[in-house]
Amino acid sequence: MAQNPIQPAKQSPTAAKDAGLSRSFFRDDFPLIRKAGILLGASIAVSAALVAGTGLLLSKQQANLALAETHLQQAQGQYKQAENEMNEIREFQPRYEQLVRRGFVGEEKRLDAVEQIRHIQEDRKLFPLSYEISPQQPFQVDPSVQTGELELRGSKITLHMSLLHEMDLFNFLSDLSTKGLFAPQTCDITAADSASDSKLAPRLRGECTLYWITMGPRAAPEGEAPQAPAQ
Repeated sequence: MAQNPIQPAKQSPTAAKDAGLSRSFFRDDFPLIRKAGILLGASIAVSAALVAGTGLLLSKQQANLALAETHLQQAQGQYKQAENEMNEIREFQPRYEQLVRRGFVGEEKRLDAVEQIRHIQEDRKLFPLSYEISPQQPFQVDPSVQTGELELRGSKITLHMSLLHEMDLFNFLSDLSTKGLFAPQTCDITAADSASDSKLAPRLRGECTLYWITMGPRAAPEGEAPQAPAQ
């Protein structure tokens, strides 16, 4: 007796459609790629952090480089200035020391000036002379002249001399200038009041006004105590 094989039941199109709709991405598919997604997100976050950190580090390094270049330029400028000052010192120091020895730079040394006048009179065998030295006063100089912490000063000297001839006066002023800066303002030479037949008697009389000029530290303003020199 022949048996009919059992035929599988055919699934209707509607049932197949319902089975496809029941599949969910988050429930069925996402678990398959979740690990890869997490790794991808972590990689993106790490990369972004590295890029941001690199940018900050680069900006900081650029700022440090700019600051270092500024310090280098300042150091180079200071070195150049110091080098120029040293060159000026080497150039002008011999002249400065000469002015100090001559008595132009520094305080007035009136006793030395008095001794110098006496020596000139004795060495030149001049007739007796007289002079008055007025109190020292500061000189006003043009504002364009840079004197720093020094100021120009002057003392007025009025000189009276009996002369055998004109060269007595000229020689006296020439010898006096070796020990200081004495600037003649006016000089008058007249005949002596009393004439004498003696060849060694004074024949002329000289009257001169000159300024003894020095340069020294600027005086402290009135009411302000002068600063003590550095030790």
